[in-house]
Amino acid sequence: MVTFGAGAVGALSGWKLEGASGPFRELARELAGTVVTPSSAAYGRDKVLVNSRFDGTHPRAIVYCESAEDVERTVRWARKHAIRIVPRCGGHSYAGYSTTGEGVVVDVSRMRHVHVRNGIATVGAGARLIDVYTALAAHGLTVPAGSCPTVGIAGLALGGGVGYAGRKFGLTCDNLAGLSLVTAHGKLLDCNAHEHADLFWGSRGGGGGNFGITTSFRFRTHRVGDVAYYEIAWPWSDAARATRAWQDFAPHAPDALFSTLYMATGAPRGPGTKPVVSSGGQFFGSETELRSLIAPLVAAGTPIRVTVGTLPYLDAIMRWAGCHPLERCHAVGQLRFKGKSDYVDTPLTNAGVGTLLAGLETSQASTSLGGAALIFDASGGAINRVRPAETAFVHRHSLFSIQYFSSWVGDGSGDLRWSRNLYAAMRPHVSGFAYQNYIDPDLRSWKHAYYGSNLRRLVEVKRKHDPHNVFHFRQSIPTRA
Repeated sequence: MVTFGAGAVGALSGWKLEGASGPFRELARELAGTVVTPSSAAYGRDKVLVNSRFDGTHPRAIVYCESAEDVERTVRWARKHAIRIVPRCGGHSYAGYSTTGEGVVVDVSRMRHVHVRNGIATVGAGARLIDVYTALAAHGLTVPAGSCPTVGIAGLALGGGVGYAGRKFGLTCDNLAGLSLVTAHGKLLDCNAHEHADLFWGSRGGGGGNFGITTSFRFRTHRVGDVAYYEIAWPWSDAARATRAWQDFAPHAPDALFSTLYMATGAPRGPGTKPVVSSGGQFFGSETELRSLIAPLVAAGTPIRVTVGTLPYLDAIMRWAGCHPLERCHAVGQLRFKGKSDYVDTPLTNAGVGTLLAGLETSQASTSLGGAALIFDASGGAINRVRPAETAFVHRHSLFSIQYFSSWVGDGSGDLRWSRNLYAAMRPHVSGFAYQNYIDPDLRSWKHAYYGSNLRRLVEVKRKHDPHNVFHFRQSIPTRA
């Protein structure tokens, strides 16, 4: 067994009260954790999310919970005083839904333990992905999850969880064996396939913050060792060929291979410069097998670089995360960004590919856009062998997803238009579905885009366990269809 204990995260460890008064002083007396209010010196630091677009949001307080009991007490206190509460784990919400200007943030980041026993990993809801990967790697084990090391396990798992082991082992939510969740009534429930099975179903892809506040997860683990990897880069003149070759190959490759396609604005910027295009992937097998598998990609156009290698699993995690040594993987930085997404269920036509490439080329000329990227993640394999109704995650027939990602400095009003314009231009070429973990306030048909045929059942779960809509935000699951 291995344990990662809770550390001093956010407010100063051991300080139960930071500028609290009135009902907040009452709450502070009841908790092992800390209440941080606007009068606290720590407030300016503790209120921010990863996306600096939401730095102007000022919650009434941030409550750092040390245990499930702290969460229960906080929920009951909030009901007593009619105060809105919003759960926060890693603070990576694309839409800023892990903060609020109207109520209190309930932060579970101190609950970051990772225990391993009999192949089951019990993980605190505050653990970040690098905590989970590192603890499990000590046992030669993993849970399939994402590539950003500081993303919180809770938001990722509750919304699905796509990553480099996904086609081999399934989504993060597919490997969930159970979870503990505090409901809107302030009661801790253990949810699994036999107890509170409706909540267990809805928590596997229904999205974070909808039904309650999760305090811990139990995941089935998988044994791993070394993995092979590849990276291919092409000149921009080969972008269309590379895209067509990748979409014909990646969703249909053996389960052991997960692959991405990445296109981004290059540097320097300005007239005459071109974006870059590359593909990378992870393979649970040998370099020799991998070289054979990626032959169709290597044959597409004239690659300027082809790299194939082998790494221990944790080193591969750090490679995809872009952080090394391990200490750097714990650093949480801020970025002003916007993300949108599509699922593609049938191969993109030449017109669809052309629309994407032309859209990215237009971003290259922007002088205020810090960066723009198109990120393709392959589906298929174990991801698509789960029936759409088996979990709340409905996207089981797609070939791949596309993320439209932009970052900038300043207010970014013009840069928001770039992703919106390209997204609009792609409507004839995509499925109409979107990844709920890339949650997007722009979407008018978000209920269908995120949940499709599973929406009605999710509404039933919401109505049963949170009939008064205690846990709500702009795109939360409603209590009525």
